Amino acid sequence: MRRVEALAALGILGVNASGASFLALPDQKLTRLLTSGCGCTLEQFAAMVTDWAPTDLLIPSISDTHPDHSALAVMLRLMLSECFLGETPMSVWSYVVHGKSPAFFDRAETIRQTGAETAAKIRAISCHKTQLKLSRKRFLDHATRPERLIKLKRCEAIGADGPISSISRQPHLLSISLRRSPKLTRLAEPMLFVMGRDGAGALRCARMRVPVRSLGVEMFDCVTEERLAVASYHGNAFAGELAIPVDIFSPVHALFVKLERRAWFFDEVGWLEIPPTVRSQPLVAEPATAERAFVPVSKIENLVETP
Repeated sequence: MRRVEALAALGILGVNASGASFLALPDQKLTRLLTSGCGCTLEQFAAMVTDWAPTDLLIPSISDTHPDHSALAVMLRLMLSECFLGETPMSVWSYVVHGKSPAFFDRAETIRQTGAETAAKIRAISCHKTQLKLSRKRFLDHATRPERLIKLKRCEAIGADGPISSISRQPHLLSISLRRSPKLTRLAEPMLFVMGRDGAGALRCARMRVPVRSLGVEMFDCVTEERLAVASYHGNAFAGELAIPVDIFSPVHALFVKLERRAWFFDEVGWLEIPPTVRSQPLVAEPATAERAFVPVSKIENLVETP
């Protein structure tokens, strides 16, 4: 049913059915797919992008609070960083559908739309009848707001977002400062995920509970359930500092971090990307100009986002 609705919406926007592909990924289970090993899915993504050879690739932002959107964003970031290195004519843009992340909106470019474009978006959204039954106003509101996009580099520097007020990465240690909302303290202890690649380039993901008092915290492999190390938490239910050993992860690859604590359907915050300790090149090479000079990530301070 939803595929039929999606094809009808695409038709209104001028896209033929032959130009659409459906991946049949599990609904509401993409975080689990990501954290438990998604190598085959990344290969599928890489093959599709190579075959399509787009000039511009639009992907979800890792700051999106919909768990499927942000997990898909991390998968695509992992795929792009490995399969599309060096110079490429393809530009990669990220967008947010759910949430109000300062990490995204403080940096996003705004694309104004005409009245005709707004009307077309309303007609396209109206094709998604099954979803409009539950959230009609929220979905239709998307049609009237301008589009906001961030043009991505190969690796993005992120300062903070949501309850994570700062992150510092050293070769063997990840330090995270937390400032948690009192409104959510009665929920279960949040789960923290750290995702990256090991020295052989294989995907690894560690998980740990974040306690409400100073304590040593066991870290477990999300696939094997093997006990990996012990992190330390110093603080209380409202604020604290996490010191996380990251020796299992390669210092030449980015890390992705997520504090998972859901309020109903959505996450409190999406994922954060932490650059490698070894400097890398931009995902999309752009010549520096007087109007838009490239600034190395290492020179940028206090950034609050990127997908």
